Amino acid sequence: MKLKKHADDLATRMELLDLPADNQLAKEFIELYEERCRECQEDRLGCTVRPACKNRNFLNMLIEIGVEPEDLPGFCYSQYLEQIKRFILERKGRGMIDRRLQTKDFLSTLRVSSIKHFLSRFKKIWKKTSVVQEDNIKLIAGDDIIFHFDFARGIVIVNPRHHEVDTYQVFRMYAELLSKHYGINASVSNMATNWWLLTIELDGAKPSKERSLLDDSILNRFEDLYIDLANGSGRVEAEVISNGGESPFEVTDLVALFEGISKSKRRKKPK
Repeated sequence: MKLKKHADDLATRMELLDLPADNQLAKEFIELYEERCRECQEDRLGCTVRPACKNRNFLNMLIEIGVEPEDLPGFCYSQYLEQIKRFILERKGRGMIDRRLQTKDFLSTLRVSSIKHFLSRFKKIWKKTSVVQEDNIKLIAGDDIIFHFDFARGIVIVNPRHHEVDTYQVFRMYAELLSKHYGINASVSNMATNWWLLTIELDGAKPSKERSLLDDSILNRFEDLYIDLANGSGRVEAEVISNGGESPFEVTDLVALFEGISKSKRRKKPK
């Protein structure tokens, strides 16, 4: 476990104070956590069932800032890989959201040779699969799990929920993925540099049901959300301003909107 050399990588992500102060804080944080990590791993049972950092978030952070697998806390990382494997194969485990892995370790853990092999294998297991790829990003939705592959960084995020949607490209790709996965007709428009519009067509809509499913917890995540219903059909128009609110716009906000509309479609009874 060699973490001190990665203090600068953490400092560049912090951007809290001035550079010298951030560098010093990052160094001290890494040193303190490295000692805590060592003590945690000495207690193998505790590290397995109740790690010192909740949900192995320190380990998740190390992967995010680019620490190589050989420098990670070895035993903790092995348990992390096993938890993700069980979650994907058996749907067992809690807190499996926003979990990061180097792509090569992700594939090795699932015993597949490539992303293509991973997709072909799990398409046979999942009831529903959707894929979107553009440039260095590939998004895969398999049943209720989303995988965000970042080829430029060589990592995959399993079940990104609090991942920030900070560019129009990422916004467009997630909208397309969820549109395919939930069978909902949706389109996006780039109104300005950080102002985007998502339009969802509603067929056979019922005003009371559509509005009841889009409660305040969903409505408040968008800059504006307008529901236009007439003659048994209509549309939802949702506006997003990136970096414009008190909290960043996240993948979970789009998922909640599409899930709400999907539920309303499933509840409609055939004539």
